[in-house]
Order: sequence, then C-alpha cells, then structure tokens
Amino acid sequence: MSQGTSWLTFHVGGQVHALEAAPVRQIVRSPRLLALPRPERQPHCAGLMAWQGRPLLVLDLGACLLRRSSLAGGDARFLVWSQAQQAGVLAVDGVDGLLRLSPATLTKHWAPVQPGLPAPWNAIQGLLHAAEGEGEWRTESTLATADPIAVFDVVALWQACWAGTGGAR
Repeated sequence: MSQGTSWLTFHVGGQVHALEAAPVRQIVRSPRLLALPRPERQPHCAGLMAWQGRPLLVLDLGACLLRRSSLAGGDARFLVWSQAQQAGVLAVDGVDGLLRLSPATLTKHWAPVQPGLPAPWNAIQGLLHAAEGEGEWRTESTLATADPIAVFDVVALWQACWAGTGGAR
C-alpha cells in the first residue's frame, strides 16, 4: 500500500472488493471468448480472450472466490490487467468505480491482513473499513454495504485462482 494509491472497486456475489487500479489496462463488456477443452474440469477458467493481438486467459473470479460463476448473470465485466511480464483477465459481476483516498483517510480506515489465510483469500493486502456514520470515503456504489472491502493484489489473486484450476501446480 502506497500513498496516492487508487483502487478499482468491483463486486462479486453482492460483495464489494477492490484491487490496485494501476495494473488494470481495460474493462471490457461481452468479449468473444474462445472455449478451452474440457471446461468442466476447470470451472475457474472461462476461456481465452484476444487483447492487443495476444490471447489472455480469462479467470472467473466468482467461481474462484464463491464457487458460482460471474458469467451466469450475463452482465459480467472483464478486467484486463498487466504488470511486469504477466497479464490476464478477471471476470467479475460488475465494476463499481475508482476509489482514491487521502493518506489521512487511508491511515484511519486501512487494516492489514495477517498471513495464513487460505488461497485465494491470501491475496488480500488489507481491508478498508468505515465505522457506522463514517462515510467520507465511500463511493455511491459502496455506500450500500457496511462490510469491509477486501483489497486484493491482482498478481497474487490471479496466481491463487490459477492454482485452483490446476494450472500452476
């Protein structure tokens, strides 16, 4: 977590989550996906998506986190991310918006996560929380929930979900 960080908030199964916005290159709606062989053995893998001339693997974050597909609702969004030499696509139920916090607000509302959570939850960097009545940092889309927002590291989340498919064993 660094000063000046902004997060992209998204939802999966009614839960609001976030990840650092910098690695997100594009948000796509309804891309054409190429199916992978034997998808019944890989419920987290939604297929391949062409992006800037290269195929990227699409991982269904709903299937990974909650064991129910983000693609089932028909209104999924696809977060194309790239960081260093890695890239991929995460399918989520929807995208809520960008969240930017001042350092003072961030210090007040950030809770680090202790190590030892099982995958894929071990990809959480920390939790953003607000006590009752403290809503100065909430966006319209996050006002509906009083629950803490899990802030994920996109690369760690990708690797944890990919490992769940049998791809990184």
